[in-house]
Amino acid sequence: MRKSRQETSETRQRIVEAASVEFRKNGIGGTGLSGLMTAAGLTHGGFYRHFQSKDQVVAEACGAAIGGLVSELEEVADNGGFDAIVGHYLSAHHRDALEQSCPYAALGSELVRSNDQVRAIATQGLERVIGVLAAQIKSGNSESERARALVAMCTMMGALTLSRMASHPALSAEILETAVIHLSRSERPDA
Repeated sequence: MRKSRQETSETRQRIVEAASVEFRKNGIGGTGLSGLMTAAGLTHGGFYRHFQSKDQVVAEACGAAIGGLVSELEEVADNGGFDAIVGHYLSAHHRDALEQSCPYAALGSELVRSNDQVRAIATQGLERVIGVLAAQIKSGNSESERARALVAMCTMMGALTLSRMASHPALSAEILETAVIHLSRSERPDA
């Protein structure tokens, strides 16, 4: 029995959502199509009914993960501004929930080596993240706000990545806490 267009669309979306989780959890290279389809609750053979290649699902999954990150940061910003974003991003929960976390910190080194389409999606998303951060920095100078947002994103991503790498829990926590303190301080014009 053939599936309706809606069912096909829903199945494709389920694959993209599963890929978004699996790629962040295991890496793009560490996620095979068989495991990806199993995570989506489907058989391996059905993949090519929905996608032409793994690169295609990587692009869509990255777009979905980045869209989720932007929405999450916007929601946090609405409830607490710049310091709330920093605290949320550099939390132990965000560090430990790899499959739900920032795709840049989880996949950055692989995104560098991805195809042009994936890199373009990642770049467009990065501009959106920088925009969310810059909107929370009230200096009256848009160039200064963007520069601070860029430094904040680089610091947050680096701190999150290093905190995940550290095998000593105390060092991992120290990395996050130190970055939060310094970013919160640097956002203030008088700092």
